[in-house]
Amino acid sequence: MEYVTYLLGSFVAVFVIVDPFAVIPVYLTVTADATDQERRSMRRKANWIAFMILFSFAITGTTIFNIFGITLPAFQIAGGILLLLLGVSQLNAKPNRLRLDEQSESMEKHDISVFPLATPLLAGPGAISTVVLQSSQATNLGMLAMLCIAIFLTLFCSDLILKMSKHLQSIMGKTGLNILTRIMGIILTAIAVQHILNGVEKAIKAMSF
Repeated sequence: MEYVTYLLGSFVAVFVIVDPFAVIPVYLTVTADATDQERRSMRRKANWIAFMILFSFAITGTTIFNIFGITLPAFQIAGGILLLLLGVSQLNAKPNRLRLDEQSESMEKHDISVFPLATPLLAGPGAISTVVLQSSQATNLGMLAMLCIAIFLTLFCSDLILKMSKHLQSIMGKTGLNILTRIMGIILTAIAVQHILNGVEKAIKAMSF
């Protein structure tokens, strides 16, 4: 039961920060001139690259702490603040994952699977921070495996959502997609605050000894 709870919690945390619904407008824009076969190839490649990026950080998360001498409470507070800012941005339905100059550059590329689709749209700083934060809560290899499964499920769902992006945009419209983004923002904000509270609690306990 502990594994199932951790799996569901990790999936929700990773999915809301990846938020493939918010990627739809940019995805349709940068693949406007691509054929269906090219779009499918770039989409799948992007999701696999994003999976490998997040998987790598899930496996090496705690090692990064040790290399840079970062304590877990410090990263929980810093990561929570970053996620909080991203959550507030999503509440305004303005994820701001891709700057105008980056979007302009991507329009000149034939293959956009690595940039900007895989990163920073799918596996950006927020997603990486979330995965590292979740990995820090994994107390054994079983829970770490659940996190990797959660990442896989997130990118699998991302592939399906982007595959149906034209239909979703025509059915839901920009307003509907913005509403979904705001809902994701609410959940992400709550997760961010919880990470900050956990970090502060652990920091206070560490200073009390």
